[in-house]
Amino acid sequence: MKNFINVRVQSYNYKKQYDLLRHNFRHKKDSLSQINEKPNFFIGPNGKMLVIDNTNKKKIYDVISKHYQADRTKHNEIYKSKHKRNLRDFQSTWTDGILTFSEAIHQDLGNKYTQEDLIKVATNCANDIAKKYDTKLNYLTLHMDEKTPHFHFSLKNFDENGLSLWKKNQNKEFLSQLQDIAFEHFKVLGMDRGVSKDITNKRYETIQKYHIRKEMELRDKILNTQANYDKLQKEVEKDLKTLYAEVNLKKNEIKDLRSNYDRTSQEYKDLTIVFKQLQVEEKTLREKVRELKEIDNLDNYLNDLKKDISKIIKSNVEKVDPLIGNSRIEVKNINKMYSELVSKISEPLNSKVKEVEEKDKAIKDLKSNLKNKDEVLEKVMTEKYQAIQENKKLNQENLSQKNEITKLKENYTLEINRLQNHFKQQIALRVKRLNLINRLKNSNIAKKIIARLSKRNQNLDYKSRIDR
Repeated sequence: MKNFINVRVQSYNYKKQYDLLRHNFRHKKDSLSQINEKPNFFIGPNGKMLVIDNTNKKKIYDVISKHYQADRTKHNEIYKSKHKRNLRDFQSTWTDGILTFSEAIHQDLGNKYTQEDLIKVATNCANDIAKKYDTKLNYLTLHMDEKTPHFHFSLKNFDENGLSLWKKNQNKEFLSQLQDIAFEHFKVLGMDRGVSKDITNKRYETIQKYHIRKEMELRDKILNTQANYDKLQKEVEKDLKTLYAEVNLKKNEIKDLRSNYDRTSQEYKDLTIVFKQLQVEEKTLREKVRELKEIDNLDNYLNDLKKDISKIIKSNVEKVDPLIGNSRIEVKNINKMYSELVSKISEPLNSKVKEVEEKDKAIKDLKSNLKNKDEVLEKVMTEKYQAIQENKKLNQENLSQKNEITKLKENYTLEINRLQNHFKQQIALRVKRLNLINRLKNSNIAKKIIARLSKRNQNLDYKSRIDR
């Protein structure tokens, strides 16, 4: 897991600065941000370190407060000499910076580097940031008792004219350079460069506000999830009923189609398989519709949660009757009450969110499966219909081919008969000719013709000799 270093510098008004000092040196009542008993450290500009504890935190606060007041007086004198009026409360004399890290620091600190290494790098980094602002570093503090270790550092915030150094350098280029300075120092510890919150526009929030925001987000998530869940449940129930009606209709269509075939035919058997599949789908859809109606909602749970919260609040407050004034209700232990409320609200709600999300996912999966089943069913029906149509087409083609063959046979028979008759006619004509020739040979006419032809040939030979 990577660890990112991020630096942020902020200006506070005159009165807020004292609250900040009390926070930095723990010179105030415990706050919700303090979640453990680990020690905190005060660090001077020279790197000298002092553990902050109950015996010295007031003294540290007093010394630094006097130092701050002296700078405030000096700042006012400079400002008045340049601008002919005193500083106003919103104008700050010191500015506060913070060095924050990722959650990975819990693993890295003590394994990759020591606490002394971390403090040394942070001190050098804060001094370089002060140089970048052209000012001086007042002090640093390391807070180890909060969720994630971090450093606070303080800088003088006025120039030779009494104007704010922080305001003068509040631009993206300068803020980006601060991130570069931090990275150059902390990269020796294996950290990566962060991005200024002034650039990303992220805003700091206290631990208390963080928990409250998370609780509200969790509640909103529960209510939104429940609303989406109810809406989706109705949609799926509607889709299931529609799909059920379609399956029932297709089942009846298959039943009617099957009745057109003989029980022993292959078509009847195939349609019976499809019919039974549709019966199974129909039964499954009926069960899913019934299951959806039995799914619970969050109403009862939220009512019980409100009652439990009221009990926790009542158990952690008490009525106080002072000697002077009216009685009042006070919280016995704010940390204890807050911890109990967070535990009561967060854990069960997280569990319920997970439960609702799982049901939400189950319904989505069911809807997807039903859609797939519907597509498969539609495909089966389409293929079966196409097969039946193809079978009809083949039967028609077979019948057409049979008719064509029959017609060809008839034409062939007619042609054979025609050829036979033609052949008989030719034979009869030849016989007639032969008979005529034989009659001529046997008659006197034939002899006379032969004699004439012979005499004609003799005359022609005689004439030919005379001519020569």
